Amino acid sequence: MDFTKKDIIWLVGIVASLSVTWGMWSERLNAVERKADSVAKMQQDIAVIKEKIIQMDDKIMWIEEFLIKTVDY
Repeated sequence: MDFTKKDIIWLVGIVASLSVTWGMWSERLNAVERKADSVAKMQQDIAVIKEKIIQMDDKIMWIEEFLIKTVDY
């Protein structure tokens, strides 16, 4: 089986297109991984903020109860 210039050019085109496709898919996969990491970090931050708000609410309730008990009308 003899390869001509046409066959070589055709094969080079297929290899080049496969390489470009591989590169684009790997870049998209990396972008999805970065986004997933970012979402996980946001979820952690939200959990911390929620806990702090609950703690603040508990303190406010304590202060409110104290003021109600000690108020002089």
